[in-house]
Amino acid sequence: MKKIFSILSVVSLFLLASCEKNVLSYQTTDLDVTTKAQVRLVYDLPVVAAAAQNITLLKYNDQLVSQVSTALGGIFPNSTAKYHVLPIGANKVEAFKSATKDQLVYSNTFNVPAGKWSAFVYDANQAPLMVQDPEEYETGHPWQDTVTYIRFVNLLYKADGVTPFGKVYLKGRRTATQPNINTYDYIDIAECDFKQASGYIPYILKRNGIAVWSGTETGLAFVLFDESGNLLKTFSSTNVLGDYSATGYSMTKGVNYIFHLNGKMGTNYATQSVRLSTIAVN
Repeated sequence: MKKIFSILSVVSLFLLASCEKNVLSYQTTDLDVTTKAQVRLVYDLPVVAAAAQNITLLKYNDQLVSQVSTALGGIFPNSTAKYHVLPIGANKVEAFKSATKDQLVYSNTFNVPAGKWSAFVYDANQAPLMVQDPEEYETGHPWQDTVTYIRFVNLLYKADGVTPFGKVYLKGRRTATQPNINTYDYIDIAECDFKQASGYIPYILKRNGIAVWSGTETGLAFVLFDESGNLLKTFSSTNVLGDYSATGYSMTKGVNYIFHLNGKMGTNYATQSVRLSTIAVN
């Protein structure tokens, strides 16, 4: 019995040692915030044919950092809110398109301060608009409130794709509580001039648009007003001019979203490109 016990002990020790030698570990390093910053690139050029301009390769400081296809208004390296780590100071960014990933569509040098930033590419010849992101996001009370948070960024041009459109008001749209008076109720969220960003504004969620709700609300709609108080109008595919609305949104309690408005107005359906895109950032 002693021999058997000894053999079992040796085998147990061997297995233990084998397991210890084959443990998988992921090496991480702390970010040195005195020399490094975090940046996510948001591609918001005012072009009509969005698919033709999809970025397929991204470089920072001549180093490849991403090779993914993504729609206009996407975030690298994927369609979620992720950051690249860059040195504080001057940085070179290059974006390429096409399946061969060799057609340069954007190149510039921009200054990156310390902290976390969203870099909005709004002009092919200008450095990105830098909007600082908070270190921690609002999430609200787990039981006592039912809010999400929205930041608005205005990068909309007039029909020429060069002249800024001007101040834009972002509002939520709900079915009116008194249908005989108005078709919709409009909820103020934020107002921004061109190249401006609001803070994170609380927005109350409701179940079925009526009752207080602490989960995810679906079927949300948002609209835009100009500085004169008129609803923003765009052309339908049949070139009928009507009120612009962004519909079918789902938003979750405690989540922070960036609503970035980009593109340009047009003289008909084929020449406009108005996009209200969103990024969930936490």
